[in-house]
Amino acid sequence: MTDCLVENARLVTNAGLRPGSIAIENGAIAEIGPALSVSSADAETVVQADGMVALPGAVDVHTHMHDPELFPDDIDFATQTESAAAGGVTTVVELPTQSPVTTPADLGAKRDVCEDLAHVDFGLVAGNFEDFEESEVDVDGFIDAGVPDFKTFTADPYRADDGTILDLMSAVGDAGGTVRVHCETQAILDRARDDLEGTDPELYPRSRPLEAELEAIGRVGWFAERTGCPLHVVHVTSGSGAAIGDRFKSRARVPVTLETCPQYLAFSREDVSSLGPFLKVNPSLKSPTEVDRLWQAVRDGTIDLVATDHFPTHRADRERGWDDIWEPYAGLPGVETMLEFLVSEGIHEGRISWPRLLELVCARPAREAGLYPRKGSLAVGTDADIVLVRDRTYEVSADELAYNGDWTPYEGRTWSARVDTVIAGGELVARDHDVVAESGDGSFLPRGPGAAAE
Repeated sequence: MTDCLVENARLVTNAGLRPGSIAIENGAIAEIGPALSVSSADAETVVQADGMVALPGAVDVHTHMHDPELFPDDIDFATQTESAAAGGVTTVVELPTQSPVTTPADLGAKRDVCEDLAHVDFGLVAGNFEDFEESEVDVDGFIDAGVPDFKTFTADPYRADDGTILDLMSAVGDAGGTVRVHCETQAILDRARDDLEGTDPELYPRSRPLEAELEAIGRVGWFAERTGCPLHVVHVTSGSGAAIGDRFKSRARVPVTLETCPQYLAFSREDVSSLGPFLKVNPSLKSPTEVDRLWQAVRDGTIDLVATDHFPTHRADRERGWDDIWEPYAGLPGVETMLEFLVSEGIHEGRISWPRLLELVCARPAREAGLYPRKGSLAVGTDADIVLVRDRTYEVSADELAYNGDWTPYEGRTWSARVDTVIAGGELVARDHDVVAESGDGSFLPRGPGAAAE
């Protein structure tokens, strides 16, 4: 008997939406299409989609969800992957925040803890590499453990100098991995900060100007060419930044991928006057013109994928920034709201299409993570990770989210799409942001050249 049957959905394909149903057996898709060999009478569980749109579970390749040295006790991989499941993100990739992961032993310890807590499947990233000695950093050990991504920064607080980044790229490229880089030039940030006095929230975007991003993207692009190392530029904030990165993509000498985040599409620096510390994020928000250019880069394929850079904090911690914007950590929660934002303000506003959304948050992230087609696609034999999205007009409220930080930067916005049903590995994990999955239901996903060893 079929374990689960999703009936009467509109399936997102590369060509658009088409009617169809999905049969699930043993955690995988057994049949999919307009006419299946099984009916509701053959299924143990039937999910009636009633024309809702069906996507593969979203893959968020940039999250910060677990750091016992930084986050309070109730913000950990359990509560944050619960929030991911509620929003239709069925696979996350967790990056180091304050606590580095620079040895395979660090990695193993983090993997064990996260496996006990995870509500959804996950991967890990090595970092943050501020110093690099090839004799001391076991690049091959990470890759053998299924972690092919290495994170570094061109800016504080985890800044690596140019020589370190070049050495890291050389070693990682030779081993078959990818280097992820936070791109802002520290000297430009320092000069900008020196020119500012006061504690008002509107100062913060001025402390991290556009030119810092542009210079750093160009610099690490040439580093990638020099070393032959694949480069992933995280959280591109601007259309101009995307254009700089595209120069290296178009050369096609080494793979260069560009990521942006919902916050850089949803807000500009002009919104800081009303939302203040609730928009404190690194890199900072840019001008409305840059937001428009960034949407164009998302639409035309210059931006390869959307991830969240999810960073959880409590409302009370964030409120302190009204008095002193330099006090709270920078970073926004977003894993639970990403899909609803992109459908409401992307698809329904005519900025992107359903096939483009499929590429941005499902297929391309899964490919870059080394998980495609198991993740990021709806096809026979793939993991049965499925999200049903319904049309619904409502006002965004943190009270209706599973996220436990008691705030969202989107509070009060009117959206037109809601994640209705989330299935992961063939099991129902959430309905209308009410999560029924439990800690430990998710599994570590080895990725890259080392995945075959698992």
